[in-house]
Amino acid sequence: MEKENTEGLLHPSMLQIRYLTELAKIGKKRGTVALIADTCGVSHGPVSRFLKECIGAGYLNEGYEFTEKGTRALKTYQRILKEVGAYLERIGIPAPEIPEKTRQLIENVDYSLLMTMTRNSSQVKESRNQTNADEGSLYYLDHVLEKGCFEVGIAIYQMNTEGTTKLSMANNGFEHLARVRNNTRGSWLELTTREMHAHSRIDGADMRGRLSSLKYVDKGQLYEATIREGKVRIPLSACRFMKTRLGNVKGMVSITVTCSVGKAHMPESTALLMFWM
Repeated sequence: MEKENTEGLLHPSMLQIRYLTELAKIGKKRGTVALIADTCGVSHGPVSRFLKECIGAGYLNEGYEFTEKGTRALKTYQRILKEVGAYLERIGIPAPEIPEKTRQLIENVDYSLLMTMTRNSSQVKESRNQTNADEGSLYYLDHVLEKGCFEVGIAIYQMNTEGTTKLSMANNGFEHLARVRNNTRGSWLELTTREMHAHSRIDGADMRGRLSSLKYVDKGQLYEATIREGKVRIPLSACRFMKTRLGNVKGMVSITVTCSVGKAHMPESTALLMFWM
């Protein structure tokens, strides 16, 4: 999906997108608002208020019929939902978690960033679509990256010699949205750890644990990052940046991680952390 298709759109919640989807199914009939509310398990008020907002935005006419603009908007919302769901499946999110993760992304992330994340993640295996021009960390940080704080999508891949791309176990140890902070105090990628799950090979028991350590490679040297209150910071100066042919920027850094799950301790493994802007 092209970026311009998301500009100027209302940013409804997952539930509000469902209101519009149900309205498209029901069509114009008596008691439309009540029918939508009943189907979605909510009261009359929230549905009525949102549909009035859609009238004001030009999506619906006074009779709750879709305008051409509204039809385009609904198709865009449905396409975003589909692409975000596919993105989460592609990066290894367990199926039961996908609906809630989709809701979090849809409701909290700018649409243009969502489209960049979903579009670029599908290009990871297609090296022919990327240029080999390395922007260089210092040049990128000094001349390209804007000041501020913004969210990026991340994925962590195994490093191998076969040239194949496979998600690392470490990918499950972090939230899949991270933050890039670039200000006068410094520039870094901030990751949020999360609980990992595994099953014992001995008795099948469910085991839970968190990241024990993370080290990153900077100019050939290995440095250990501090884990504080579930947050891990990696200096952006340690990252390499590449520009795809579509003009998007991908950052990457080599890391090694360990994790304790139950009484087991996952040995140190090397992986490639990638993020998209």
